[in-house]
Amino acid sequence: MTRLTRLICLLAALIPGLAACTRPEPVAAPDAADCHLIAVSSNGWHANYYLSSEAFAEDGPLRAAFPGARWFAIGWGDASAYVTGVNPLNSIAAIGWPTPSVMHVAALQRDPRDAYLSEYRDVALSGESLAILASALESELALDGQGYPLRVADGLDLRGGAFLAGRSSYHAFQTCNVWTAARLREAGLDVGWAGGHLLPSSLLNRLERTAPSRCPPSGEEAR
Repeated sequence: MTRLTRLICLLAALIPGLAACTRPEPVAAPDAADCHLIAVSSNGWHANYYLSSEAFAEDGPLRAAFPGARWFAIGWGDASAYVTGVNPLNSIAAIGWPTPSVMHVAALQRDPRDAYLSEYRDVALSGESLAILASALESELALDGQGYPLRVADGLDLRGGAFLAGRSSYHAFQTCNVWTAARLREAGLDVGWAGGHLLPSSLLNRLERTAPSRCPPSGEEAR
């Protein structure tokens, strides 16, 4: 590897980390009249988002790719290890230098909280916060000339879904759970330093301490 290549790889790794140190723009907190529930899950190694399909624009790439879905379970990771499974070669490659990424989308009819046995944390978001998160997820998708996501492989859930090509690179400073935490931070959630969430357990524990898990009651319900 030449010095120039090493420098490019180093910059690709450091820029997201430096961006994570900046303070995101303030985002409205949920209230009784403006509240939406999502969930963040963990299978012990990998974090996912659980979102209603209504979180995304009807003419956006996700709903266009999976028009019958009512729910999405969404994760992000290294294009090789996530799709084919972890092995010594792709593990070294993913940590050693920036590699292509994929987004795994399970397109479901049932709420993923009921469809899967994974641990999860409910998170209440304002409409503004949900829109920021949904936009970030769809912006990560690489699209073809007609605006549809680029399909990489069949998904892990036989009920529907796929691995879709991502725009970002996976590397030592931007692993799957770090990327997931960073998107939540952009949406206004207090996840602390996104780069510290190497495992999903730390992210879920942080959300349990800092994020509302239920919508605020209305004035009548609070009486």
